[in-house]
Amino acid sequence: MLVHYRKDYQKIAMGLLSLLPELRDEQRFNDELNWALTAGESVYLWKDQEDNHFIAVVILKVGDDYVLLRRLSFTPSERSGHNVYALLTAIHEQYPDRRLMGTLDTQPLITSWGKANE
Repeated sequence: MLVHYRKDYQKIAMGLLSLLPELRDEQRFNDELNWALTAGESVYLWKDQEDNHFIAVVILKVGDDYVLLRRLSFTPSERSGHNVYALLTAIHEQYPDRRLMGTLDTQPLITSWGKANE
């Protein structure tokens, strides 16, 4: 389930962002979250339906006709295709009139998800 970021989720979001190799440094993932929030990016947490824990964070840039998946980080035990696809489907349902796009890092996931949903 997609849950919109709130200030009281800050430690959870930063912990999930710290799992990305390029954001391992504390200052770096802190800066990434702060930048996303001040730039007006949409930050969501993904809650596991079964045990009700947050297992992912996603940062989106929402345009008039697109949604750009900028960052995506899952806990190591939850990085299965099923979880990733469920999250991408939820984003697509949240923004049904916009095209889901990715960065160089996230586009392969979106392409794979798109082929699975054809």
